Amino acid sequence: MIVDTFKYPLTNDEYPKTLLIGSLFVVGSVLILPLFVLIGFFARAISNAIDGEPAPQFSAYGELFVDGLKLTAISVIYLLGLVVLAGLTSLVGSVNEMAGFVGMLVIVLYYFGGIYLSTAIVYQFCRRRRVRDAFDLRAIGETAYSLQYFLVVLLWLFVLPTLLAVGQLLLALTLIGILLIPATLIYELVVYAKLIGDLPAPANTPVDGETDAVGTTGR
Repeated sequence: MIVDTFKYPLTNDEYPKTLLIGSLFVVGSVLILPLFVLIGFFARAISNAIDGEPAPQFSAYGELFVDGLKLTAISVIYLLGLVVLAGLTSLVGSVNEMAGFVGMLVIVLYYFGGIYLSTAIVYQFCRRRRVRDAFDLRAIGETAYSLQYFLVVLLWLFVLPTLLAVGQLLLALTLIGILLIPATLIYELVVYAKLIGDLPAPANTPVDGETDAVGTTGR
Protein backbone atom coordinates (compact mmCIF):
# COMPACT_ATOMS: atom_id res chain seq x y z
CA MET A 1 0.00 0.00 0.00
CA ILE A 2 2.75 2.46 0.95
CA VAL A 3 4.77 1.94 -2.24
CA ASP A 4 1.73 2.50 -4.47
CA THR A 5 0.80 5.54 -2.40
CA PHE A 6 4.15 7.24 -3.01
CA LYS A 7 4.02 6.36 -6.72
CA TYR A 8 0.52 7.75 -7.15
CA PRO A 9 1.45 11.44 -7.74
CA LEU A 10 3.59 10.26 -10.68
CA THR A 11 0.67 8.48 -12.42
CA ASN A 12 -0.31 11.84 -13.89
CA ASP A 13 1.48 12.03 -17.28
CA GLU A 14 1.97 15.77 -16.77
CA TYR A 15 3.02 15.62 -13.14
CA PRO A 16 5.92 18.11 -13.58
CA LYS A 17 3.40 20.68 -14.86
CA THR A 18 1.02 19.82 -12.00
CA LEU A 19 3.80 20.30 -9.45
CA LEU A 20 4.77 23.63 -11.03
CA ILE A 21 1.22 25.00 -11.10
CA GLY A 22 0.60 23.67 -7.61
CA SER A 23 3.76 25.39 -6.38
CA LEU A 24 2.44 28.71 -7.67
CA PHE A 25 -0.81 28.16 -5.78
CA VAL A 26 1.10 27.27 -2.62
CA VAL A 27 3.05 30.52 -2.83
CA GLY A 28 -0.12 32.43 -3.71
CA SER A 29 -2.08 30.88 -0.82
CA VAL A 30 -0.99 33.82 1.35
CA LEU A 31 -3.71 35.68 -0.57
CA ILE A 32 -6.27 33.16 0.83
CA LEU A 33 -8.30 32.58 -2.37
CA PRO A 34 -5.72 30.26 -3.99
CA LEU A 35 -5.88 28.17 -0.82
CA PHE A 36 -9.43 27.13 -1.70
CA VAL A 37 -8.20 25.91 -5.09
CA LEU A 38 -5.59 23.77 -3.32
CA ILE A 39 -8.23 22.33 -0.99
CA GLY A 40 -10.41 21.58 -4.02
CA PHE A 41 -7.45 19.92 -5.74
CA PHE A 42 -7.01 17.73 -2.66
CA ALA A 43 -10.68 16.73 -2.88
CA ARG A 44 -10.31 15.94 -6.59
CA ALA A 45 -7.21 13.84 -5.91
CA ILE A 46 -9.14 11.81 -3.33
CA SER A 47 -12.03 11.37 -5.78
CA ASN A 48 -9.65 10.16 -8.49
CA ALA A 49 -8.03 7.70 -6.08
CA ILE A 50 -11.46 6.38 -5.06
CA ASP A 51 -12.41 5.88 -8.72
CA GLY A 52 -9.09 4.23 -9.57
CA GLU A 53 -8.08 7.08 -11.86
CA PRO A 54 -4.60 8.66 -12.19
CA ALA A 55 -3.60 11.62 -10.05
CA PRO A 56 -5.39 14.79 -11.21
CA GLN A 57 -4.11 17.84 -13.00
CA PHE A 58 -4.91 21.46 -12.26
CA SER A 59 -7.87 22.26 -14.52
CA ALA A 60 -11.46 23.50 -14.20
CA TYR A 61 -10.30 25.96 -11.56
CA GLY A 62 -13.80 27.16 -10.82
CA GLU A 63 -14.81 23.64 -9.85
CA LEU A 64 -11.71 23.28 -7.68
CA PHE A 65 -12.50 26.58 -5.96
CA VAL A 66 -16.11 25.55 -5.25
CA ASP A 67 -15.07 22.15 -3.90
CA GLY A 68 -12.51 23.89 -1.71
CA LEU A 69 -15.22 26.16 -0.35
CA LYS A 70 -17.47 23.16 0.32
CA LEU A 71 -14.79 21.27 2.24
CA THR A 72 -13.95 24.40 4.21
CA ALA A 73 -17.63 24.96 5.03
CA ILE A 74 -17.90 21.39 6.30
CA SER A 75 -14.95 21.97 8.62
CA VAL A 76 -16.46 25.23 9.88
CA ILE A 77 -19.81 23.55 10.62
CA TYR A 78 -18.16 20.81 12.67
CA LEU A 79 -16.06 23.45 14.44
CA LEU A 80 -19.21 25.42 15.25
CA GLY A 81 -20.56 22.28 16.91
CA LEU A 82 -17.57 22.41 19.26
CA VAL A 83 -18.14 26.12 19.94
CA VAL A 84 -21.82 25.50 20.72
CA LEU A 85 -20.92 22.66 23.09
CA ALA A 86 -18.39 24.89 24.86
CA GLY A 87 -20.99 27.64 25.25
CA LEU A 88 -23.60 25.26 26.61
CA THR A 89 -21.07 23.71 29.00
CA SER A 90 -20.11 27.12 30.31
CA LEU A 91 -23.77 28.04 30.79
CA VAL A 92 -24.72 24.76 32.47
CA GLY A 93 -21.53 24.71 34.54
CA SER A 94 -22.41 28.06 36.07
CA VAL A 95 -25.62 26.48 37.40
CA ASN A 96 -24.46 22.97 38.28
CA GLU A 97 -20.83 21.98 38.75
CA MET A 98 -21.40 18.29 37.99
CA ALA A 99 -23.28 19.09 34.79
CA GLY A 100 -20.41 21.34 33.78
CA PHE A 101 -17.94 18.50 34.36
CA VAL A 102 -20.02 16.16 32.21
CA GLY A 103 -20.13 18.84 29.55
CA MET A 104 -16.34 19.07 29.59
CA LEU A 105 -16.12 15.31 29.03
CA VAL A 106 -18.47 15.65 26.06
CA ILE A 107 -16.31 18.42 24.63
CA VAL A 108 -13.17 16.29 24.97
CA LEU A 109 -14.90 13.34 23.28
CA TYR A 110 -16.21 15.59 20.50
CA TYR A 111 -12.76 17.12 19.94
CA PHE A 112 -10.73 13.93 19.80
CA GLY A 113 -13.53 12.03 18.08
CA GLY A 114 -13.63 14.78 15.47
CA ILE A 115 -9.90 14.45 14.85
CA TYR A 116 -10.22 10.69 14.40
CA LEU A 117 -13.35 10.86 12.24
CA SER A 118 -12.15 13.81 10.13
CA THR A 119 -10.59 11.43 7.60
CA ALA A 120 -13.88 9.57 7.17
CA ILE A 121 -15.74 12.87 6.84
CA VAL A 122 -13.39 14.04 4.08
CA TYR A 123 -13.64 10.63 2.38
CA GLN A 124 -17.44 10.69 2.38
CA PHE A 125 -17.53 14.20 0.90
CA CYS A 126 -15.03 13.35 -1.83
CA ARG A 127 -16.89 10.26 -3.04
CA ARG A 128 -19.53 12.45 -4.71
CA ARG A 129 -18.44 15.91 -3.51
CA ARG A 130 -21.81 16.54 -1.88
CA VAL A 131 -21.85 18.48 1.38
CA ARG A 132 -24.64 16.37 2.88
CA ASP A 133 -22.53 13.22 2.54
CA ALA A 134 -20.06 14.70 5.03
CA PHE A 135 -22.82 14.55 7.65
CA ASP A 136 -23.94 10.97 6.95
CA LEU A 137 -23.00 9.69 10.39
CA ARG A 138 -23.77 6.05 9.58
CA ALA A 139 -21.49 5.99 6.55
CA ILE A 140 -18.80 7.91 8.45
CA GLY A 141 -18.96 5.37 11.28
CA GLU A 142 -18.76 2.43 8.88
CA THR A 143 -15.74 3.94 7.15
CA ALA A 144 -13.96 4.58 10.46
CA TYR A 145 -14.64 1.10 11.86
CA SER A 146 -11.66 -0.83 10.49
CA LEU A 147 -7.99 -1.46 11.14
CA GLN A 148 -7.11 -0.04 7.72
CA TYR A 149 -8.80 3.23 8.65
CA PHE A 150 -6.87 3.41 11.92
CA LEU A 151 -3.59 2.90 10.04
CA VAL A 152 -4.50 5.54 7.44
CA VAL A 153 -5.31 8.08 10.16
CA LEU A 154 -2.05 7.25 11.92
CA LEU A 155 -0.06 7.63 8.69
CA TRP A 156 -1.55 10.79 7.20
CA LEU A 157 -2.14 12.75 10.40
CA PHE A 158 0.96 11.82 12.38
CA VAL A 159 3.66 9.61 10.84
CA LEU A 160 4.05 10.87 7.27
CA PRO A 161 3.75 14.60 8.08
CA THR A 162 6.58 14.20 10.58
CA LEU A 163 8.84 12.27 8.20
CA LEU A 164 8.12 14.53 5.23
CA ALA A 165 8.63 17.66 7.35
CA VAL A 166 12.09 16.38 8.25
CA GLY A 167 12.84 15.91 4.56
CA GLN A 168 11.60 19.41 3.77
CA LEU A 169 13.76 20.87 6.53
CA LEU A 170 16.77 19.17 4.97
CA LEU A 171 15.81 20.61 1.58
CA ALA A 172 15.62 24.06 3.15
CA LEU A 173 19.36 23.88 3.85
CA THR A 174 20.02 24.82 0.21
CA LEU A 175 18.60 27.59 -1.98
CA ILE A 176 17.46 25.12 -4.66
CA GLY A 177 15.85 23.02 -1.96
CA ILE A 178 13.88 26.02 -0.68
CA LEU A 179 12.54 26.60 -4.19
CA LEU A 180 11.45 22.94 -4.39
CA ILE A 181 9.54 22.90 -1.10
CA PRO A 182 6.20 24.10 -2.59
CA ALA A 183 6.38 21.23 -5.13
CA THR A 184 7.01 18.74 -2.32
CA LEU A 185 3.91 20.03 -0.56
CA ILE A 186 1.78 19.29 -3.65
CA TYR A 187 3.36 15.83 -3.91
CA GLU A 188 2.62 15.29 -0.22
CA LEU A 189 -1.00 16.38 -0.70
CA VAL A 190 -1.56 13.79 -3.45
CA VAL A 191 0.10 11.08 -1.35
CA TYR A 192 -2.39 11.77 1.45
CA ALA A 193 -5.23 11.77 -1.07
CA LYS A 194 -4.23 8.30 -2.26
CA LEU A 195 -4.15 7.00 1.33
CA ILE A 196 -7.67 8.30 1.96
CA GLY A 197 -9.01 7.29 -1.46
CA ASP A 198 -7.98 3.67 -0.95
CA LEU A 199 -10.28 3.29 2.05
CA PRO A 200 -13.06 0.73 1.43
CA ALA A 201 -16.48 2.18 0.61
CA PRO A 202 -19.23 1.68 3.22
CA ALA A 203 -21.77 -1.00 2.41
CA ASN A 204 -24.95 0.06 0.58
CA THR A 205 -23.50 3.46 -0.29
CA PRO A 206 -23.77 4.27 -4.03
CA VAL A 207 -20.80 5.68 -5.89
CA ASP A 208 -20.94 8.68 -8.20
CA GLY A 209 -23.49 8.25 -10.95
CA GLU A 210 -25.44 5.42 -9.29
CA THR A 211 -28.94 5.80 -7.92
CA ASP A 212 -29.31 6.09 -4.16
CA ALA A 213 -32.10 4.80 -1.95
CA VAL A 214 -34.46 7.70 -2.68
CA GLY A 215 -33.91 7.56 -6.41
CA THR A 216 -31.63 10.55 -6.84
CA THR A 217 -28.45 10.55 -8.83
CA GLY A 218 -24.94 10.79 -7.51
CA ARG A 219 -24.44 14.56 -7.77
